[in-house]
Amino acid sequence: MGCGIYKITNKLTNKVYIGSSVVISNREYKHFWMLQKNIHDNSHLQKSFNKHGRDNFIFEVVEYC
Repeated sequence: MGCGIYKITNKLTNKVYIGSSVVISNREYKHFWMLQKNIHDNSHLQKSFNKHGRDNFIFEVVEYC
């Protein structure tokens, strides 16, 4: 995958995290790795992940650059 804009959606609350990356596939891996380790920089996303679990989050590419 190349660069682009992506979103992580909580399927239960429909809240989204929007981000961009030069290498989207690496960023997806890093987000979920950090969330599973409970060390994500975004405390709102981390709390939501902790509360609802991995199965309730989806990663989608919004647009490639």
